[in-house]
Amino acid sequence: MKRERYLLSVLIVGLFILTGCKKTINTKTELKENAQTVITQLETQKKQLTVIEDTYNQLQQQMPAAQKKNPGTNLLDDQDSKVYQLNQKAQDATDKVAASQKIIEKINQRLKDTATEKLDNLPNSAILKLTQSLHIVQLDHESFNKFITAYKKDQTDLYRNAPELLDEHAEELDELVSQNTQYLGAVNQQLEILQVNINSSLSSAQNLLANLN
Repeated sequence: MKRERYLLSVLIVGLFILTGCKKTINTKTELKENAQTVITQLETQKKQLTVIEDTYNQLQQQMPAAQKKNPGTNLLDDQDSKVYQLNQKAQDATDKVAASQKIIEKINQRLKDTATEKLDNLPNSAILKLTQSLHIVQLDHESFNKFITAYKKDQTDLYRNAPELLDEHAEELDELVSQNTQYLGAVNQQLEILQVNINSSLSSAQNLLANLN
């Protein structure tokens, strides 16, 4: 009997903790603030994703001529090289996107908890549509991160080996450049998908705001 009471007490405490962990949005004002933050962060992502695409494409075009001008240099390590500067610019944009996505995912969890509660004073269908849209964007980010990681690993290998291959193994170097370009093409495809679904999430967030007026 004591054991049953103990288990019941543990269960009640556990449910209380789980319920307490949910941070639902209870007012229209708070929901507006969260929706506006989502819009701001999605706009930030759109801008930075464009920077990533444009910068990496510029970097790729720089490579052959830049390497010939600096035959013994790993251009990714040379802070004076245009290749290094472009790579840093792209990495900074990637970091900003990652930070933005963390903010969105935290808000989206609150939106999900709120939609589950189905509060009478809030537009639950619009909230749910936004959470679903943001979840798709989250999945896109996970795919993008895998592709960008693979591209950067291949990029590191390319620039590390380029000085040695430049003169006596030009054909092998051309193959490595072509391979890295293919990786970048895959990254660009993911960027396009992300932009499309970010636009969809923006539309859902703006629709939610409209429902709150």
